[in-house]
Amino acid sequence: MTAGGAAARVPGEAGADGGSRVWEASAACGERDAELWFSRSSWPTAVAICAACPVLEPCLAAVLQREKGLPRCRRQGVVAGLTGPQRHDLERAANLSRAQQRRPAPRPGEPADRAVPRAPAVTPRPLPAPCGTRAAYQRHLRRGEPVDEACRAANAREAGRYRRTGSTHDRREKAGPRDSDRCTGSCP
Repeated sequence: MTAGGAAARVPGEAGADGGSRVWEASAACGERDAELWFSRSSWPTAVAICAACPVLEPCLAAVLQREKGLPRCRRQGVVAGLTGPQRHDLERAANLSRAQQRRPAPRPGEPADRAVPRAPAVTPRPLPAPCGTRAAYQRHLRRGEPVDEACRAANAREAGRYRRTGSTHDRREKAGPRDSDRCTGSCP
């Protein structure tokens, strides 16, 4: 005990995640170069070393606790035999599993399917632009498809309009009624 009444902390005994980290002394990665776990070219070797490690489970628990809530892009290297994206997916799966377990039971007299929350409706993708438009021309290029003559002509037409006006929007589409279409007061 220290003067403040708390037990003295032994270095290496507890980590930032609050758990005991004594297991790290017997980890297979202890005597290896850290670059092995952070270089993509050596990840297969790192995964194989982790697979044979005697403390794989406490290592995985510690890294999941340490990285809790981090986005996929912030999880680096191989730890506990998993890459950063694999650890992110594992955390997401665990969170979904916990959320499903906390689902409320149906009330008496209520159908069981009403207690199950519905998945958000997926907005259907819009149909691809029809051939003969600039969007279709760009789609052909993106997909590496051969460009047909109608799409090529539409792209040339839109490029010319852009050079002339600085915009690819047709002014007639956005304009209101033309002067000749306006009522002069003689309409009923």
